[in-house]
Amino acid sequence: MPDPKGPARRELTPYFPGKPSLNYHLFPLPSHLLFYVKNPKAGCSTVLVWLDRLHSGEHDFAPANVHTEHRLPRPRDLGWPVVSEMLGGAAYRFSFVRDPLRRFESAYRDKVVRQPKRRVEIQRTLGLTEDVESEVSFEQFVTAVEQQDPVTEMNPHWRPQHVNLMHPVLHYDRIGRLESFDTDLALIREEAGLPDVPYQVRNISSRAGEASAYDGRPDLVRRVQTVYAKDFELYGY
Repeated sequence: MPDPKGPARRELTPYFPGKPSLNYHLFPLPSHLLFYVKNPKAGCSTVLVWLDRLHSGEHDFAPANVHTEHRLPRPRDLGWPVVSEMLGGAAYRFSFVRDPLRRFESAYRDKVVRQPKRRVEIQRTLGLTEDVESEVSFEQFVTAVEQQDPVTEMNPHWRPQHVNLMHPVLHYDRIGRLESFDTDLALIREEAGLPDVPYQVRNISSRAGEASAYDGRPDLVRRVQTVYAKDFELYGY
């Protein structure tokens, strides 16, 4: 039975004390009694485009950057009493997770290798000279993240997923896996009683034949597994 009050905002805000804020990660869709909690690097771009199509009825919606161009309502638009009631069970609540090892490597390649400004965050943590032109190795990235506080210092793209999903405060009807996205989204659609709206897989790069940053480094595998031990336990990886 839905909790008429649901979680209080003060219970969730500590999970996102800085920027991006809590408002950036919650996606209530009252017209379909649906609630998505964003977990970066686990299919969130694909899900947001699908949600916008569901919300707007425009099935060809395909923005360059869905994170800034979507038309979805935000918590501040609806007010916290409505959001809290939906999170308490008045809406179908879902999200997606990903193999923590693969997610971490993807975050490194996408956010550190390809975005020089992100390197400064890592260099600062390691006490290195802050220089966007200097490369940050995968091992340096691992070392830096080991030193970061998951809530106050880690970027949401590499934070533990259970922190992004605000465990154990929030409860979900289904947490799908990126590795079985098609099947799990079909289950979500069926369980939530949603129409068959087409989705478009986005931001998926083919790495076939390309070496992994973990190759030949079982020590790095073990270190990353330690950082994300709770994710492995909770999500069965």
